[in-house]
Amino acid sequence: MQQFDQEILVSEVVQIRNTKTGSYLTATGFNTQEKGFLFSSTPNINNYYVVGSDDPNNHYTLWTIIKMFDDINRINYGDIVFLKNLSTKLFLIYEFEKYSEVSNQVRVSLHEKRQENYPLILQQKGEQIFQTKSYNIQSGVQLKIQTTKLTHFLQASNKNYTSKQVKEYKEISCSKDSDYNNWEIIKLNPEKQQLFEIKPTWQLKINNQEIFDSDKIIIRNYKSGYSLHSHKNKYSSTGNQEITCFSYERDVNDWWVIQQTFQMAQKQIQDQMPINLVHQETIKFLSVDEINLTKSKNGNQVRGMPSPIQQSFIISTIDNQQLIVGKPFFLFYQPINKYLCQGPSLSEMQQTQYEVIMTDKLSTSCLWVIEKKIK
Repeated sequence: MQQFDQEILVSEVVQIRNTKTGSYLTATGFNTQEKGFLFSSTPNINNYYVVGSDDPNNHYTLWTIIKMFDDINRINYGDIVFLKNLSTKLFLIYEFEKYSEVSNQVRVSLHEKRQENYPLILQQKGEQIFQTKSYNIQSGVQLKIQTTKLTHFLQASNKNYTSKQVKEYKEISCSKDSDYNNWEIIKLNPEKQQLFEIKPTWQLKINNQEIFDSDKIIIRNYKSGYSLHSHKNKYSSTGNQEITCFSYERDVNDWWVIQQTFQMAQKQIQDQMPINLVHQETIKFLSVDEINLTKSKNGNQVRGMPSPIQQSFIISTIDNQQLIVGKPFFLFYQPINKYLCQGPSLSEMQQTQYEVIMTDKLSTSCLWVIEKKIK
């Protein structure tokens, strides 16, 4: 058995600290309050305050990170997760339709059930992955904890709650990008493990799931957590089948079949291998219009076509090794020297989905991950 000193492991007990305020994400046993008329308020009997505490020795600062999808046994950037408090067994949730009591941002609280369609995405700060080639989260390294609304992140305020039971603690909410959105996940050192009576977490094995020719898969964007998606709807501008990025929950329109362009004895999908992606539901190939080079305002339009009438996409893994579930990769289209990317704008036809484009500007929005293999 081997314990990795800095990597965060699945089921490991950790603390989560805001690097701007220095406060620790902390559960409480106090119900959140719903403001009424004048100075009245009503308790929300199913929701509990989550706060920022300055006390690192508080048992309520202990969390486990639960992956929405199983891949390897460590926590990586780009993972879609839920945060579960060890002491209360409650999940951290956020509610876009409700406002926090001090800063009027998106409300965050604790609930006995996790919200399946509103997970969190662990997002790497900056674009360092292109230099480091590493995508596993390290203890004490700053990151963002993103919501499904891609402009909002988990935040610790510099102001305290106003409710009597929690007025000594910092408000936790979700807001647009700022320094108050920066967090670090901290492994427990031996002294903390002894204090909290927590057994060390051991990495027994790396559960690598290889990808093979003709595998049915779900692909998600590394940065946003949205799935590569298609449907029978067509672009109004071209009449071609639309390709988008979709939030949650997953459905059959997220299923793709990965194919080697040239049949090889080696069936595993390797770095720099030419591949095609076929949409399982509509039997259309992921494709680029080379002739007209149809563009949205952000890049070349991507479409679904009945046959691969073009050169294939080249798959490039971030570490130049074999493709596995959970490992970031690019899809490069050589004829126009551009990368498949989740665009910054909503799609032409679907106002809750994002466009997929080809771009020559390499960023983490051009990175993709195999989320799971469909049996």
